[in-house]
Amino acid sequence: MIDHLSSYSVKNFIPFIDEVYFRLFERHFEKWWPAHPFMLALGIAIIVLAWMGKTRVLAVALTLPLIFCAVTFHFLLYAELTLLGKYFGWAFLLQAALLLLWGFSAKPSGKGKLSVSSLLGSAIAVFGIAVYPFLVFSEEGTLKGAQYLGMSPDPTICFVLGILLMAARPVWFLLLYPIPFLWVAATAGTLDTFNIPQAMTLPIIASIALIGAIITALTRKFFSKD
Repeated sequence: MIDHLSSYSVKNFIPFIDEVYFRLFERHFEKWWPAHPFMLALGIAIIVLAWMGKTRVLAVALTLPLIFCAVTFHFLLYAELTLLGKYFGWAFLLQAALLLLWGFSAKPSGKGKLSVSSLLGSAIAVFGIAVYPFLVFSEEGTLKGAQYLGMSPDPTICFVLGILLMAARPVWFLLLYPIPFLWVAATAGTLDTFNIPQAMTLPIIASIALIGAIITALTRKFFSKD
């Protein structure tokens, strides 16, 4: 029995091929353009809000790409290929609800504080909106196959992790981390199965963000009276 189970790999649990998967992003682009530049503008505004310490407005704004991605990508497209699409759609909506809970109940992290976590979070957020779209393309290599904030899960999760590292206190970051981590694991397994060189990009970013939050928590515990 154990020998039989060991013969399975992640590939056995992915009921689609890479061409079909990457075609989802092209279909999404064709259906929702020109929402992409609006999402880019929203991403820039969210980064500014994070630096300003506008926690409540920030939380509301940060839910928008998550909700849009949940509905237009997970429910309407990814769910066509696998039940995971439906489950992750609800997970992204739950993450949006948790962000609202954070925004309206957490103590603001402060305005314009330069720190390792804020600078690292900014870099991760900017990576999500400015670099991630050009990392993974379809075989045709067109911008229609690129992945954008709010349109695709990977850059959306990357961006959310960066903003949370900037604006959320470490305890809240850790509470808001599990759902993004689940997607990180899922997308890494999928891309690795398709032999995509960038498969470990999001796991590395998520790990850096987590380490940054832990270091910030330890630093505040031992060196701050706050």
